Amino acid sequence: MKILWMLFICLLPLKGIAESSMRIYDLQCEYQSDPLGIDTETPRFSWKLSDAAQTRGQRQTAYQLLVSGSPSLLEQNQGDIWDSGPVTSDQSVLIAYKGKKLISNQVYYWKVRVFDKDNKATAWSPAARFSMGLLSPSDWKGCWIKHPDASPEQHIWFRKGFSLEQSAENAFLHIASMGYHELYVNGRKADDRVLAPALSRLDKRVLYVTYDIAKLLKAGKNTIAIWQGPGWVRYNYFANNIHPALRAQTDIRTKAGNSLSIQTDNSWKCAVSSSCNTGKYQYFDMGGECVDARKYQADWNMPSFDDNRWQTAQETSLNVTLSSQMMEPSRIIETLPARKITDTVPGIYKIDMGKNFTGWLDIKMNGMSAGDTVVITVADDPETIQDFGQCNLYICKGEPDESFRNRFNFIAGRYINIQGMKQQPKLSDIKGYVIATDLQRSGYFTCSDDLFNRIYETDLWTYRMCTTEGYTSDCPHRERLGYGEVAFATAWGIGLPNYRSAAYLAKHVRDWTDVQEWTGWIHHTAPQINEHYGGPMWSSAGLNISWEYYLTYGDKRILESIYGPAKQWLEYLYQNSAWGLLEAYAGGGKFLGDWAAPKQRKEFGGTPESFFFNNCVYAMNLETVAQIADLLEKPDDAVLYRKRLNALRKKIQKQFYDTETGLYMEGNQVQTAFPLWRKITPDSLSASVLAHFEEEFTHNHPYLDMGSSGLPVLLKFLTEEQDFNEAMAGHLSSTDEPSYGYFLKRGETTWPEYWNVDVPSRIHTCYTGIASWFIKSVGGIRPDPSHPGYQQFIIKPSPIRQLIFARTETESLYGTIKSDWKKKDHLLELAISIPVNTKATVYLPATSADKVRENGKPLSEAEGIKTLGEAGKKLLIEVESGNYTFTMPH
Repeated sequence: MKILWMLFICLLPLKGIAESSMRIYDLQCEYQSDPLGIDTETPRFSWKLSDAAQTRGQRQTAYQLLVSGSPSLLEQNQGDIWDSGPVTSDQSVLIAYKGKKLISNQVYYWKVRVFDKDNKATAWSPAARFSMGLLSPSDWKGCWIKHPDASPEQHIWFRKGFSLEQSAENAFLHIASMGYHELYVNGRKADDRVLAPALSRLDKRVLYVTYDIAKLLKAGKNTIAIWQGPGWVRYNYFANNIHPALRAQTDIRTKAGNSLSIQTDNSWKCAVSSSCNTGKYQYFDMGGECVDARKYQADWNMPSFDDNRWQTAQETSLNVTLSSQMMEPSRIIETLPARKITDTVPGIYKIDMGKNFTGWLDIKMNGMSAGDTVVITVADDPETIQDFGQCNLYICKGEPDESFRNRFNFIAGRYINIQGMKQQPKLSDIKGYVIATDLQRSGYFTCSDDLFNRIYETDLWTYRMCTTEGYTSDCPHRERLGYGEVAFATAWGIGLPNYRSAAYLAKHVRDWTDVQEWTGWIHHTAPQINEHYGGPMWSSAGLNISWEYYLTYGDKRILESIYGPAKQWLEYLYQNSAWGLLEAYAGGGKFLGDWAAPKQRKEFGGTPESFFFNNCVYAMNLETVAQIADLLEKPDDAVLYRKRLNALRKKIQKQFYDTETGLYMEGNQVQTAFPLWRKITPDSLSASVLAHFEEEFTHNHPYLDMGSSGLPVLLKFLTEEQDFNEAMAGHLSSTDEPSYGYFLKRGETTWPEYWNVDVPSRIHTCYTGIASWFIKSVGGIRPDPSHPGYQQFIIKPSPIRQLIFARTETESLYGTIKSDWKKKDHLLELAISIPVNTKATVYLPATSADKVRENGKPLSEAEGIKTLGEAGKKLLIEVESGNYTFTMPH
């Protein structure tokens, strides 16, 4: 067969052999475009396919992938590192590398071509590249260095000068910093990332960043300079074991073939810079920055600078693992202009930035004298002058148009209060730079209801404002902690359907394995550790995210990475069980059930409510790990966990279901949905329990009766298990408390911490995740659990009564999926787009195939469609790749 393929390939260039109409685009290596410094020895490659001819059922039948050590060889179609040869496969995502051993610090180039359903070859894709990081600890030659006597809050300048005889051909610089860093080469910032690297559990793991600096180097004198700030190093749960330091190295190869290695050691020079952190960088006091403009040393990062008066860097040691930052960096994603300036409070200029945001301030000032101090505080409501220790100081140098700008800390809020300015600033003098992990947006929703559109977009904005440092936090000001229940809810409800978040979430899953203790217990936040509130829903975030990740991307590596820690977690729960039920292994705030629900409902540890909720979480975790065991071919584990699961379900049912009332506990929405969702309720009782849920959801408490940990339970039940979309639409149309509409009516631009609004934190992820309903229920685009990864998926739209139209799209690893519907003249029109190399199961809101037309044709005559049958009041069809427009009575 391979000989026939090779013969076929040889004939392809001959005149008369037709080329496929398909095109290859969006080449990715480990979910990223042209990544630098990856530290996996077996990277995976993915690509997307489009078809200019829009042929229905178009698909890939084979591929050939080349990896080369040089661009010139790749241009000649030579894969000297790996030539896969022709591979008969429809797999176009996560193709594992199978070539020669990849070498640290080397750059590789790759491309691919594929064959379509008629065995016609495409043109070769554009070339892509990836570079390797440092694969072994022994590859690190540089030492950790630090300033010999600076206090921890100081920002430090480091620099190293050297000479090159020729310009550089190749130069990758790897930097691991305990704290944030900015890299400059010959005075130029190396790239546009900020707050680098992404946060990890710093007493255990530090991420390093790889920079391509070849084009910044020159023949003659050069300087590598690094500005460092402490970041989370001063956090009280880390501070006893670590200190600000950095480690860097580069191997430079010139165009003449000469090599030069530069690494951190005591030949580097350092000095205390012109800025430092304020505050303690702890709960309720994350602080800000103090910039003394008088102390700035011009050209400190240039070769011409005289550093003879600087101190020698001190070599030091840190016992941490170094891992590559294989995810998107933090960047400035938007610039906000100031909207309004008032001076109603004596001595304070209050600036309204228009909406809550997380990021930096840039404030220009004039008329100041040297030594004048300007105090800049931040709040997320108009009455407060300063929230959570957010105070920045600027000591003036007394020059025109001088300005304050953050660098190694950030603010979160809407209202900026400035004291000490001698002249009222103009609106144009003040900017806000929004900072978030730079996730590319891939999901969109809009409809005929403006309130729905605002709820959807506010959900996304709240999420982005809590992704500033490479993980999802509860809030970006008071705590900045990665609480587990919101990490799970936002990954499922916002991240996966609306952003390219694979690399981001893979890193976050590892964060959760890093905060597991030897007992198997997992902290409530990651990547930080602390003693704050939480419970099993918090601790199981890594496991829960991994499963949703697998359903979305079909990536078994994430399951392999979580499996060992998940087994330890289940053993911890098992050892803390008695009489077949999970016991409260910690009281008070350490065994929480649902949290921050309407009417101030909080289920503290030790209460019957938390006891019930957490046993349901235990059942959920057992079921998930049993499914993973099946996929990883661990049959003994699968049998064990299903045995425990079945026993636990029976115990929960016996203990918590009242046979007289027909209720679980008080019978609220979360308490009723959870046992139904996790199949705890016996089949014989499911109908009556579901009927009670409907009564509770539509009449007794006609609002979303959920807190932060109940949210993923209730929303997943409503979105994936049941169809209460008309009632849901009614709840989301409400502007009374408690509701998302109430938040917006009150003028909120991000979701607050509690449903009643009047709370200290107005930027919180407690209720984020509602965006999932718009994508997965109204638009109906969702993964197919039977076919993880979106090569086959589901479109199940809900044309709810109050909407005239809805347009939805999300991007899978295979391409963009669209589901657009509109109503007109008693007809419903549904237009869908199915990416090349995929197919979908579509639930049409019609009772008979005879009443449906596709582009004016009966379904039986339409190409690419197979009728599967009926499910409830919907017609099931399977469609191949392509664009389809269906019409049916409505």
